[in-house]
Amino acid sequence: MYSIEHLFSLVKSMTKSEKRHFRLTSDLQQGEKSYMALYDILEAANAFDDDLEATLKKRFRGSSIEPARKHLYQVLIKSLRQFNSHQDVELKLMTWLQDSRILYYKGLLSLSLEQLIKVKRVALAHEKYMYFILAARQELQYLVRSQFGGVSEDELIEKQEALKTFLAQESSSIRHAMLYEILLFRYWKNGIARSQEDIAMLNDLLLEEYQVLNTQSIQSFHSQQLHLHFQSIYFTMISNPEGGLTVFRELDELFRRHPHLWEHSPLYYVHLLGGILEDLRMMERYDEMPYYLDRLRSISQDSTGLSLIVKYLIFEYELQALVDQRKDKEATALIKRYQPDLDREISQLNLQTRLQLHFVLTRAWFIARDYSKALKTINAILNQPSGYIYRPLHVLCRLMNLQINAMLENTEYLVHAIRSVERKLKAEPKLFEVENLVLTFLKRWLKLKPSPEVPQKIKELENNPFERRVIRELNLPEWIGLMKVRGA
Repeated sequence: MYSIEHLFSLVKSMTKSEKRHFRLTSDLQQGEKSYMALYDILEAANAFDDDLEATLKKRFRGSSIEPARKHLYQVLIKSLRQFNSHQDVELKLMTWLQDSRILYYKGLLSLSLEQLIKVKRVALAHEKYMYFILAARQELQYLVRSQFGGVSEDELIEKQEALKTFLAQESSSIRHAMLYEILLFRYWKNGIARSQEDIAMLNDLLLEEYQVLNTQSIQSFHSQQLHLHFQSIYFTMISNPEGGLTVFRELDELFRRHPHLWEHSPLYYVHLLGGILEDLRMMERYDEMPYYLDRLRSISQDSTGLSLIVKYLIFEYELQALVDQRKDKEATALIKRYQPDLDREISQLNLQTRLQLHFVLTRAWFIARDYSKALKTINAILNQPSGYIYRPLHVLCRLMNLQINAMLENTEYLVHAIRSVERKLKAEPKLFEVENLVLTFLKRWLKLKPSPEVPQKIKELENNPFERRVIRELNLPEWIGLMKVRGA
């Protein structure tokens, strides 16, 4: 059930044009409109906080907010649907299918069939094959009911063959998407591969994807996009940023050749550019990142939600690059520039984006040696239910939390926290080298025992691509050096 907080997020996601359209349509209605009072309060608020809740309680006594909440949601969705219907291809196609059905039941068969022909033509132009299938099936049903008036047998068979072709293509596309979803699931739940055994476990999906590709008769934009996204995730999982970057650039070229197929829903392209930035970062090619950051800025951002995603993706990678290069003063200055907006807008971002930003901010405060801010920021992640956090990020955060508390010399807390982390990590299939090194080092440090072998061990682990990435995210060599100064 949608709540007041959901309504607040919906209102804040609306563009100025969408808000203007909503007010124009609401002005056409007569009588008392308590839902508009609710809308005005939500629109005026900067954040969903205690002040906003107090204002709502004062304006809406008892349960009077409930009918306003329900009605506001309904009229907002209707207004947004109407406003976006001229831009969204799928909304157009759905509307035309409904128009055809209405015309048919009003006895206007020829006009109904004309609508379906238009749906099929536009669906093919935009590679929306499911809508072609729906229109083609609806057309055949209407022809049956009209006893095939004006249609020859050859024309009927041609229509049936077209339907069969796109049914097979859509079936193959769905199978392809399912394989991609399984790969993504493994990535989000297990993270990058940390051994050759982990990589071998991905081969079954690679083989299945190859088989699915061979069943596709149409090399559509969507099928090529899905294949390249599949490859990009695979290269990410095996810690091969060079291969990933090559695939991402192929994807970029594909998107730039077919702008009409995504320009009204550019979120996929935003994520593509984010993938390129991550691979460049992994290869430490920071001088190439500004070009793609500018590409992000150039994307048409006709919705507030997309604008925020782009804004904070740019912030994330600008900050990551500064942190990686240990430019702590520049990183701190960048945070201060964004902080007022971030405090006000972060609640409008999805959970995973918020958590990733908190982690990058934690890294920034860590290299700036502001450990109190680092601890406060990382707690915003660790206080979330673990099942909702990208598992590798959760592991990194638990380890970094230990590092921060060690720098703050919270020794009593560390004793219990180390045991908790050990239990969690040992419950996994394997306790990896970096995690084991951090825990062993901290246990010896608490007992005032030296660990002279640790720097050499880190150098050895950095030769392993599966471990190097974790070492880098934890700023491990620098942290070990600081801990040694403190007597470890």
